[in-house]
Amino acid sequence: MEAQTPLIRMRQISKSFYIGLPNELEILHGIDLDVQRGEFLSIVGASGSGKSTLMNLIGVLDRATCGSYLLDGTVVEEAADSALSAIRNKKIGFVFQNFNLIARTNAQKNVELPMMYAGLAPKQRHNRAQELLELVGVADRMDHQPNELSGGQKQRVAI
Repeated sequence: MEAQTPLIRMRQISKSFYIGLPNELEILHGIDLDVQRGEFLSIVGASGSGKSTLMNLIGVLDRATCGSYLLDGTVVEEAADSALSAIRNKKIGFVFQNFNLIARTNAQKNVELPMMYAGLAPKQRHNRAQELLELVGVADRMDHQPNELSGGQKQRVAI
């Protein structure tokens, strides 16, 4: 039986931040990671160990300094910014620690936003957002701003 190609394959990934010449701070060094389709993954470590940096690379919010990253057939280091935007919109996502909801926009509109960028019609977005908020148990809070939601409710809206 042939081995399945991982959904995520990272090889020798490194990430450095330049903090003024000639200073360079290497956060990640030589990371190898395979994640199969449907597999769950936890990234744990001490504060400052590079967990968020790695998540930003996996979520194509940032690019590695060196190494190769194949995400569902896309060679990330060679992809144009527009291709990475499409990946973020359609293929990968995660809930940020601070949820990244738009403060002046109610829960329903926060859920609708990615659908707007995907080109869904307003009525379709509205109906789908209601359906999704019902699924995560916050349909009764769809008209509330993020500052009117509990931490758990914000997390469910972000999902």
